Amino acid sequence: MVDVVINVFGKVHQTALSILSLVEHCHSHINTIYFQKEKYTATYEHLNHDHILEYYSSLIKSYIPKYWNGIDPNDIQRLKDDRDYLLSIRYQYGWESCASKYLLTIHNDIDVRDDVIGNLLARIGENTGIGEIGQCWWCPAYQNSLCTSDTYTSFKPSYQYLMHLYNKDMDYTQRRAYNFGLSDQFKESPWPLPECRLNEWCALINMDKARKDTAPTGKAVPFGSRVSSGSLIGDNWDRPVCLDVGVQWFRELLHMNHSFAHYDVNKDIVHDKRGSVKLDSREEYVKAEIVALNEIKIRYPDFYEFMNSRLNKI
Repeated sequence: MVDVVINVFGKVHQTALSILSLVEHCHSHINTIYFQKEKYTATYEHLNHDHILEYYSSLIKSYIPKYWNGIDPNDIQRLKDDRDYLLSIRYQYGWESCASKYLLTIHNDIDVRDDVIGNLLARIGENTGIGEIGQCWWCPAYQNSLCTSDTYTSFKPSYQYLMHLYNKDMDYTQRRAYNFGLSDQFKESPWPLPECRLNEWCALINMDKARKDTAPTGKAVPFGSRVSSGSLIGDNWDRPVCLDVGVQWFRELLHMNHSFAHYDVNKDIVHDKRGSVKLDSREEYVKAEIVALNEIKIRYPDFYEFMNSRLNKI
């Protein structure tokens, strides 16, 4: 069996669709869904997640952390000393609560169209994790045809060459601010590259392998933690640019000789990779919520009627 952890920030209808579609296609694999809801939500989001939590009350265990970390770097030392702060890291509640051999991490804006858990289980083998590897569209190595999700273990440039790639001709709409320089850890070991990670929007992790080497049990940072890349932006050049969620964890486990397999989850799910961008735009957010609600109405009429029956009681 597999436990699931979903990290939730707003997106009420998209969250419901994520869970409904996952259960539809993967219910035979699922033991428990851990629902970690961020302490805050979008300023224009007034709904809550009570309907989906009540509908699947026998399947879902929910948790609201004490703190909200946003997109700022996590205080790695504080993670060791403050239990509540540790449990505020994305996915950490599900990570520590997981009682199954495998943990599936998902975003709350996916639409599952096939048995993605079964397909991941069939291919994970002896690897610590499996899913889509890398946010390659942001990476100059990929843009220059030097590396892919399947070959990320082979391309190991020097720091100087990596910085050359970040500063040579590339699509400036598809880049981060890493061209301003990376932290000492990349100077000492540029590989894996800053966009290499097991993308957490739909990834399967072997907890028997990962847990022993991941905080709070092991030395690697928590799966959902964010650390500074070494680049700074802002008017006063004092705003740190973070590596994305999971990058540091992935990096540290690879250096401990763990292995990860690439599987194109886009064959099994639909995922809007704009992520938090929609939360910064009321128009885009509302559009995405309407699309999700229409999908629920058509494909999950029982839940749609359940939701409306609860609304009518208010």
